[in-house]
Amino acid sequence: MKIKRVGTISMGIVLIAFGVILFLSQINKFSALNMVLKIWPVILILLGLEVLWYRYSSRGEDVVIKYDFFSIICIFMVLIVNIGIFAINESGIMNRIQAEVMSSTYDMDMVIDEYEVDEGINKIIIGDVNNMVVRSTSDKKISGIGKLNVYATGKAEADELVKLNSIRYEISGNTLYIYTPDNRKDNNYSHLRYLEIFLPGDIDVEVINSGNLDLVFNGFSNNWNLDRVNNVNIRLDKVSSVAVKAFVESLDYLSGNIKWSFDNFGEYVNGEGANVINILNGRDVTVNEV
Repeated sequence: MKIKRVGTISMGIVLIAFGVILFLSQINKFSALNMVLKIWPVILILLGLEVLWYRYSSRGEDVVIKYDFFSIICIFMVLIVNIGIFAINESGIMNRIQAEVMSSTYDMDMVIDEYEVDEGINKIIIGDVNNMVVRSTSDKKISGIGKLNVYATGKAEADELVKLNSIRYEISGNTLYIYTPDNRKDNNYSHLRYLEIFLPGDIDVEVINSGNLDLVFNGFSNNWNLDRVNNVNIRLDKVSSVAVKAFVESLDYLSGNIKWSFDNFGEYVNGEGANVINILNGRDVTVNEV
């Protein structure tokens, strides 16, 4: 009496088929996951065909057909594992892991292209900058420099990211919005960690959601609102006509070489106080007169 086991041939065919699908997906860039999810019932067809073939080829013989449960379980384990691999590969997780392993961090310099501010703009809003120095300019142009943390697989890829515009401008009504998005290209990306920017001295400015702000108040004749800026450092010249109002919990949060007054909020007035700097929801405020 002969014994024939069903499942071994099917497992071999499944292994070959999955290997071919994965290989072709890498070359032709089609979705291996979608392909496997569509054709996996073919495994059942293969098992059925293998049973029928043994029955047909063994007719007239004393043959007992047994199911090779180990091979059948292996087939479905291969199916599950491959679906998982395909899913991880097509979700981009593998690319990100590979990028993390192969990438290096580059400290890169950036030059901001000059931006001409429209005559109708009467307010500038800057948001989400970790470390920023602001100086004034006598014309209507915005310019500056910055430093980027670039995560890239090589210096050439890092140079390509630096060429992308890391400062964006949007106009809504009479307000100009300035923001600094993270640039991405393939698995490489850059993040602006430091910005030194020159702004027109006669346009009101609002800075929100920032880490550290160093404001050189020299040549400005405008008003400022600093909201949710953790650390504010302001340098005033002796001829500035400005009032600094810092809405903090106590005098302990205020420092510098000037004399603060405190009555529910900290205040310092230089000259006639024609221009106002309001500091809201901040933490540490330092004002020095130079």
